[in-house]
Amino acid sequence: MVVLAVDTSTEVCSVALMDEQRPAWEISFPVRTGHGGSLLPVIDTLFSLSPFSKTDVELIAVGVGPGSFTGIRIAAATARGLSLALGCTLAGVNTLDTIAMGALPSAIPVVPVIDARKSEVFCRLYAPDGNPRTPSMNLRPEAVGEIVQEETLFIGNGVRLYREVLRRTLGRRFREGPEHLWYPRASVLARMALSQVSRGVIEPVQPLYVRPSDAALALERMKPGA
Repeated sequence: MVVLAVDTSTEVCSVALMDEQRPAWEISFPVRTGHGGSLLPVIDTLFSLSPFSKTDVELIAVGVGPGSFTGIRIAAATARGLSLALGCTLAGVNTLDTIAMGALPSAIPVVPVIDARKSEVFCRLYAPDGNPRTPSMNLRPEAVGEIVQEETLFIGNGVRLYREVLRRTLGRRFREGPEHLWYPRASVLARMALSQVSRGVIEPVQPLYVRPSDAALALERMKPGA
């Protein structure tokens, strides 16, 4: 089965093509002005570099967040359009799960922390074997200590923003992971989607926002009596 995987839920765009027998063809790069104008050209470039054609694709895997509201919508809309054009299956994968799986195997628990703006992070605690111990959460960085009871590996772009807060709050429980583990990789996402297929439980491409978007909050405030 040939998989096309895309993730634009952070400031890094990651796209991969792979099948079940060979290593992935993957492109990941930072985006400064939004993913909208870069995603489709990158997908086209990846097809030109790989041995696959668009008609080979049977599964499209998408990072559904939590993360950038705009980035998640761009990836989901692009994937839906391509799935209609190519007649293939869609699978959604939690972005925090993808980041955590990219750090395995681990000798200690893992917490990905993604910048959620408003001085908050999206995070989730995982056992060393990758099994989640908490749901995906939206917390202030100083509150992360409430879910971490032992030395834990922290990865994700939230580490750069809140490193000192995490160190001060967690002390010896905080271990910073290397930067190459901070972002979701589409090749990891693709393997997780293939695992969904093998288990017969395919997750929908439904954005996982964890908290309401600014637009939703503004709309709620506009309602009578709000």
